Order: sequence, then C-alpha cells, then structure tokens
Amino acid sequence: MALDQISTKAMSSIVQPALAPTLADGAVDAYRSDARHVFSDSVVGALLSTRALRRLSGIGFLGAIDYVRHGSGRAGHRRRHNRLEHSISVAWLADIYAREADLPDDRRLLLLSAALLHDVGHGPLSHTLEPVFEAEFGINHHIMTRHLVTGEVAFGDEIPEVLADAGVDLDEVLALIEGEHDGDVGFLFSNQINLDTLEGINRCRAFIARRPAFGSCESVVRRWARGRASTIENDFDAFWRLKHHVYNLFIGGNRGAVLDAVAQAYMRSNLNEFSVNDFLNTEGLLRRRHPTLFSYLSQVSRNEQNSDFELPTDWLLQDVTVKKRDFYVKHESTLNDPKSINHRYRQTKTVMSKSLAELLD
Repeated sequence: MALDQISTKAMSSIVQPALAPTLADGAVDAYRSDARHVFSDSVVGALLSTRALRRLSGIGFLGAIDYVRHGSGRAGHRRRHNRLEHSISVAWLADIYAREADLPDDRRLLLLSAALLHDVGHGPLSHTLEPVFEAEFGINHHIMTRHLVTGEVAFGDEIPEVLADAGVDLDEVLALIEGEHDGDVGFLFSNQINLDTLEGINRCRAFIARRPAFGSCESVVRRWARGRASTIENDFDAFWRLKHHVYNLFIGGNRGAVLDAVAQAYMRSNLNEFSVNDFLNTEGLLRRRHPTLFSYLSQVSRNEQNSDFELPTDWLLQDVTVKKRDFYVKHESTLNDPKSINHRYRQTKTVMSKSLAELLD
C-alpha cells in the first residue's frame, strides 16, 4: 500500500469556525468525547479537514497502555483518548495564550498551526511500536511529522497549501514543533513545561481518575499569558509533581512497560507482515490485520492466564529497557521569565534492563 493510498474515515464536526469570533470564558471539558472547542480562524478548520489530521482520530493517545481501558462512557476516565483530541486541545490552549498575551494575529495563527500539527506524524500504538519502526524501517514520529508538514509524503500534500493560504510560514511551524524556534513564542513548545505537556499530562490524569489533579489548564495558561509568574508557581509545581507520578506509576510503570514489550515482541516476530507504510495506518486497521496482537494486549492488561494466548518463551527472555524518571523542583529558582522555567523544573532519568518474565513476575 502506498503512503498516499491510506483511507481515512470522515471526521465528525469538531470545530465550528464561523460561530464564535471570540473565545468563551467558561470552562471547557476537554476530556469528553463530545467536547467542542470553537475557533474563529479558518486555518483550524482547513487543517482539520486534511487527511493527515483526520487520521489522528484513529491513533490512541498513549499507545498499548490505552488498552487497559475498554471504553464504557464518554467521561475522560471511562474511555480511550486519541491524538486528534489532544492536538485540538493544545491548539485551544495556544489560542487562549495568544489572545490573553495580545499577540499579533500572525503569531497566533503560527501557534495554532504548530499545535494542531505537532503530533501529526504519530504511528499506530504511538510510542509503543515506534522503537521497532525506527530500528527496522528508519521512521519515527519526528521524521514522519516533518515529511507530512512539508508534503514530502503524498499523504500530507494538503498541509503546505493550507499553511500558505493562511499566510503561516511552514519553516516556523516546523521550528516550533521541533523545539528549535528561537523567536518570541518558541518557549511555548520547547520549555520543560509547555502547552503540549500541560495538556498531555492532564489528559493522562483524566484517563485514570475523575478529576484533574492540579487545576484547570485553561486558567493556568491565561495567568501565564498575562505574565503573572507569582500566581502560576504553585500550579506549575503541582503539575511537575503530577508529571512525576504519571510517568512513574502509569506511563512508565510496570504494566505500561509490559504492554509495550509484548507489542514490540509481537511486531519483531511478525516483521514480514509489516512495512514502513504501516506507520501511517490507523489502529483500527492494525487491529484488523493483527488481531492476535490485541488479544495479547487484552490478556496482559487484565493479568489473565489463557492457554490460547500464552506468551512465547523467546519473548519472555527478551530484555526490556525500563526507564525511571525523577521530576523535581529547584525551589531556589524563581519564575521571572520563560527561561527560568527550565531552571526550576528539572528531571533525571535512570535506565535499567529486565527480562519480560521478570516484569511479569
């Protein structure tokens, strides 16, 4: 299958650009499946109409660990989340920041475009299968994002035209996405705490519990944009602690590591049934082609023993890289400008190796 032949289902109407010239001031539940963020700029609707962005509705937000959730309702803690929802919500935060900071329209449109496109290159099962795709086919979501945004891959050929029509500089969009933008808005994507991580970690928290832990992202971003560092310090500190717990107890916890390892072992064992083109497939198509993979994930996520789906012995002996991250606050560093965020909020990483059998025990 050629990359430009992948079919995507039509996305339901999420954006209504003509209906609201200004942002509503009330809280928006970003974690409901029927949530609507209303934007006033046509570039948002145009980008969301592209095949590349519509595909993200079929890409889970977290990867294999998404499948610990069966989806029994619309509330955030009762369903799976996808990369499209995340991207729209990051764009919502970008719009709030730009308006509250009174940025010129060209900078606001730049932020909106980068926010919507920053995850456009994610493959099925997101970060879970990406290490195998990268090792075997030389592709990862960073490379694919650049290919799609520039139109080098035919599946993304609509994106450069949309950006050009909106007067948005494609190179600036890429620089923001890749954390290399050295201008006035670059820190909103490159700092230790940025629009992407604020939304993403809060979304993870919504996945596992009823309420966000540190408060409203919208409220924090509004105060951040108004330059009120003293009013966001406590919120940012709480967010950084939340990120520590989300990574170590959920995303990088034992269950997440096991699910990732099982999915990767399956792909390596069936590599002849995969190609680089599969990186642009949705998870629905991956499930139809590889039902056994999802049976393994279901079994492991429920800690079930089933003779029909016992893990192969060679998988159990494989080494699994386990990463432990420590996110900590340097309280002696105060928040007084964007650069100070990276001085106050720090992290360390420890890497170890265990067999899959050891993780299962």
